[in-house]
Amino acid sequence: MPINKDETPDQEMEQRQTPEPVLTERRKSLFEPLEPNNGKRKSAESLLPPPDFDSAAYPKGWLIGKKRKLVNVDVVESMRRIAVQEINRKDREIDGLNEQLEEDARCLEHLQLQLLEERSKRSEVERENGMLQEQINMLMNMLQENETMGDEGADEP
Repeated sequence: MPINKDETPDQEMEQRQTPEPVLTERRKSLFEPLEPNNGKRKSAESLLPPPDFDSAAYPKGWLIGKKRKLVNVDVVESMRRIAVQEINRKDREIDGLNEQLEEDARCLEHLQLQLLEERSKRSEVERENGMLQEQINMLMNMLQENETMGDEGADEP
């Protein structure tokens, strides 16, 4: 180990006494770069850790997810929080739409009642118009009869 001129002898002793962390072959393999792919895509199975991979050997903050893929715990938790927020937002949106639907149903019922009332009024007015038209026709006939009788009566004297 080269001696750094800025270090004191105490610091040099601490560095010598600190043991290097022992890494198992499995753990070392996590930090080794992947082989070059030479333009070919690796199969998904070749990128997965072996099924008997010891969970204690995972780097801190990582775990095995679906399909035995290594995933970051923080990313998974963040995605879960986002999904929960999205679900809650959709629930609120659905509740708002349900309220709007209920309001629309009440309005539709009110409009249907108004339409029924208007139809009954219209039929009543049409019935009255029919009766008045009959009375007009009857009076017109009576007038014509009177005129014809008057003309006949005027011719006789």
